[in-house]
Amino acid sequence: MADIYVYGNGSGAFNEKGGLMSRYINKTGGASVKGTLVELSSSTDFGVMTATAGGPDPIGAIYESGVADGDYVWVTYSGPAQVLLADTTASTREYWAQLSPDDNGRADCSDAAPAGGTITELRGHLEREIGHCMQSLSSGTDVLCWVHLHFN
Repeated sequence: MADIYVYGNGSGAFNEKGGLMSRYINKTGGASVKGTLVELSSSTDFGVMTATAGGPDPIGAIYESGVADGDYVWVTYSGPAQVLLADTTASTREYWAQLSPDDNGRADCSDAAPAGGTITELRGHLEREIGHCMQSLSSGTDVLCWVHLHFN
């Protein structure tokens, strides 16, 4: 892959915009889909599965499409990454990015800031935040959006 810089023993890399990536075993149940938000697998050591909508455990975004279930796939875990927006949801640059409350493995970048003020709202912020939106895009189907990833 010419657009990434692999370092060390080949288990780490930078994507084309400088995002940090690591290799995990694809346990999404099918071929990987670029931009899918993932969480650690509940059944396979060093594996990732599609993040549950509204769940508390996203760790990164799949970097490449077409990697078979059970094979190693690059996952961006910090810095710039393309993530799939929830279908029919637009994004706004500089807005807060979170795991979609409704669509597994998808992002929602439509809130200027997370809700706050109560313990429940603060906990939701810490559990679902994936970072901050880097570009404004119109809604559609399977839209990839650049997000600066960071997890709490």
